[in-house]
Amino acid sequence: MKNCSCIFARQMDGEEAILFETGHLLPLFWLMLLSKEDVEAYRKKITQLDEEEAKQKDTSIGLDKLKAITRAADRRDYIKQYYITCLPVFDDWLYFLQISDFSDMKIYVDLYVAGSSYNNLDHFCDSMLKAITCFDENQEVWHENTVAGTCGYEGRNKNKRRFQNMSKACRELNKKDIYGRFDKKIHLNKKTSFGKKILIVSIILLIIITLITIIRTMI
Repeated sequence: MKNCSCIFARQMDGEEAILFETGHLLPLFWLMLLSKEDVEAYRKKITQLDEEEAKQKDTSIGLDKLKAITRAADRRDYIKQYYITCLPVFDDWLYFLQISDFSDMKIYVDLYVAGSSYNNLDHFCDSMLKAITCFDENQEVWHENTVAGTCGYEGRNKNKRRFQNMSKACRELNKKDIYGRFDKKIHLNKKTSFGKKILIVSIILLIIITLITIIRTMI
């Protein structure tokens, strides 16, 4: 599972079925399932692994299914206030998790690949903690547009139940704007590429030079 971040279920037939997945992104809905204690447990677990071990070992955290879904449902007002267009999808998504086959009643969330796009593990975990605080205090989280969906992409597995088949709201939302303004990423400490840094500095210098030129002509 190390080629993606995912939510997966351990099912009655022994299969670990990926329900939702994403790459170097962090879907908003996934964060709704997490508590601050979950984030700290994840930080502690990953800190104990070096890069090679992380590729081979289990990097997921197991959430109590009932508690995680209840926690997300309690944060529904945040979605209603700041992501009203996505509210029907959120409701369908929680229902889908509720009826999905989790043999041990745990929702497994693997965030390792998503975390690798941050400056370091602490930045990643701290950004999640900031987002969770905003959810619970009903303050909007700073975000940027991405190609990730609010719930990630549906996983490829043998489940008879399929989220997009079940959720008309998800299908309609995807038709409207699968890569646009409905797709938000909680990503407070993302790396800035060297090229982007040069561009930003160049723009700032150009603005400064322009201002100085204007001021001189006015004197």
